[in-house]
Amino acid sequence: MTGPAQTAPPRLFTYDFTVLLVAAAFGFCNIAVFYGFASYLERLGVAPAWRGWLLGAEPLAAVCLRPFLSVLVTPRNALALARAALFCMGLALCGYLFARGLGPIVAVRLFHGASFVCLVSAVTVMLSRAIPTGLSGRAFGLFSLSALVPYAIMPPITEWLLPRLGGEDRVYAACSVLVLPGLAFLAPLGRRFGRRAMASVAGTQRPDLAAVRRTLSLNPVRLVLAANLCLFLSTTPVFFFMRPFAQGVGLGDPGLFFTVSTAASIAMRLFGGAYYDRLPKAAALVAALACLAACLAGFAATTGPVRLLVLAGAYGLCLGVAMPLANAVMYGHSPPAMRGTTLNLMLFMMDMGYVLGPVAAGAILAKGAGYPALFLACGGFALAAGGLVAPLAAADWRKRRKRRSASG
Repeated sequence: MTGPAQTAPPRLFTYDFTVLLVAAAFGFCNIAVFYGFASYLERLGVAPAWRGWLLGAEPLAAVCLRPFLSVLVTPRNALALARAALFCMGLALCGYLFARGLGPIVAVRLFHGASFVCLVSAVTVMLSRAIPTGLSGRAFGLFSLSALVPYAIMPPITEWLLPRLGGEDRVYAACSVLVLPGLAFLAPLGRRFGRRAMASVAGTQRPDLAAVRRTLSLNPVRLVLAANLCLFLSTTPVFFFMRPFAQGVGLGDPGLFFTVSTAASIAMRLFGGAYYDRLPKAAALVAALACLAACLAGFAATTGPVRLLVLAGAYGLCLGVAMPLANAVMYGHSPPAMRGTTLNLMLFMMDMGYVLGPVAAGAILAKGAGYPALFLACGGFALAAGGLVAPLAAADWRKRRKRRSASG
């Protein structure tokens, strides 16, 4: 006599999920190669006053397009958009060979940025359909690695290619070949994510304005969106202003800060990701944000390189927990049919953080407040993010307590 059939546990590394990770990684490789773009502009003779604008043209495209893509991209058109975006990224990378004046460079940067934001938005929508129930924390931890790992491997590859190809524009063009494996991996997804395959699936059509309003009226959705903005307001100034601060406290190679913090963040997502779905996600997110605030306050009190590097490791560990869990909490509190929209709005909050964070930090430093005041302000934003998520953590705790009382 056999017992009742056992349901197989959900499997994370399906073909769909793995391919989406790979496609996103190839997309980020084509962005990470631009780590030395400012030096390239200097060699082209671009005036210093214009370099910042040219650097910012690509993320500006994301800020402008993401709100519309959050609604327009659906599971029915996401695969076609991802393929087109990858192809356009290849064209943009080749376009740097011919862009020499300000106008052509701006045009290529905007086209490149628009292609990239379309790719990430499309992959995010498909990812919302490919994540198994109960594994969102680990899934977002691994997905975020597709953005981190290219920034670790592409700079040394670029440095190896530069003397062999003879210039950055040729390296950018050579990297266009990376879109080919991305397109090849996406090809089999047509059976499950193609327009015909999704046409009869409920909840995959474009949401109307009423559905968007209903979703944004949900208190958990509003709280997590605001928390994500505060999270990136707390971290983007660190990215842009840590270099001079690190030099000021005696760290000879400021890049070590980012090496240590990135390594710690990757390690946390790899080895701690299995616990993201076992712990109460909202409570763990609040704890990570509180620790992040402590790290940022620690930067303000740092006067030596050793302590700074220790804090860099702690900072990376906190980000390795907070960023994936923020998306996992949003995923859990969003209506299933609207998860693609809400996750893209999370990306929009990130985009806004990358625009507003440096602006706010520059204003603080321009007033002569100094780096300690800047990092304390960053810590304040991290605390605010934790405070916004705290009501969700409390509600989850009450639900668990009620379930335990009912079962007892």
